[in-house]
Amino acid sequence: MINIDKDKCIACGICGNTCPRHIPETILQGNNKVTKISSVRLDLCLVCGQCEAVCPNNAIHVEQMAGEFFGSVPELEIKESQFLDLLKHRRSVRRYKKKSVPRTLLDRILEAAHLAPTGTASRSTGVIVIDNSEILNSLSERFYALYDELEKVLSNPIARFIIRKRKGKKTLGILQSFVMPGMRWYSKWYHEGSSNEILRDCPVLILFYSPKSEPMGEDNCTIAAYHSVLMAELLGVGTCFNHLIPPACNEDVEVRKMLDLPDSSEVYVSLTAGFPKYSYKRTIPRRLASVRYL
Repeated sequence: MINIDKDKCIACGICGNTCPRHIPETILQGNNKVTKISSVRLDLCLVCGQCEAVCPNNAIHVEQMAGEFFGSVPELEIKESQFLDLLKHRRSVRRYKKKSVPRTLLDRILEAAHLAPTGTASRSTGVIVIDNSEILNSLSERFYALYDELEKVLSNPIARFIIRKRKGKKTLGILQSFVMPGMRWYSKWYHEGSSNEILRDCPVLILFYSPKSEPMGEDNCTIAAYHSVLMAELLGVGTCFNHLIPPACNEDVEVRKMLDLPDSSEVYVSLTAGFPKYSYKRTIPRRLASVRYL
């Protein structure tokens, strides 16, 4: 339900123009403009709070967000050049110091994730932070066992056919040409005890998950994760997106139990994190494939 305080409302129409589904609407009633809530579209409300946030007179309130704090928009102090410097500074960190990351620091990193926008204005994104070394070691064992089994499965033409039917030609191709060639070495090094190239011996693993039914679940998790990545960079914590981990979390029953991951949800994004072992001396060239104006 959306309530309009008629004593405060000046019928400026900003709320309706801002709403993606025009649920508040400003109409002529006789000779006067009046802002009302469209009864035929009310059930389309995304509960995004945009109408309440944009109202110049604080005259509109979303009932489902009662008790939430709509603070004043702060002035930006960061300059364009500073933001670009942050992006140049950030890179994937795959080697970490043997040093734990204080939870006070992790809380600040996740505060940025809390502020991430969502595609459907839902609050369905969940985060699991694992900074317990024993749990990380147990997860590693399960991850490698899963990929060792996948190696055997992919050698079977019937199994490859089933994967192609269930997951698609593209996924099968990625597994065969990109994932498994590297994983064969990762598995060899892990079983020899020389390195753990899935978790990179990270002190922290951060998982972002969402209900399978959420239309924008993967996008929401990715955006929240990147918010965290940028905050982590500012705080001196290195991060790396790891696409080997989410499938293992979703497919392995034991891993799901360890994470207490709801049956209705899937992990879409994972970040390894920790204090960087090495400092980079130069930026790495990055360019898009192309930019076109039409």
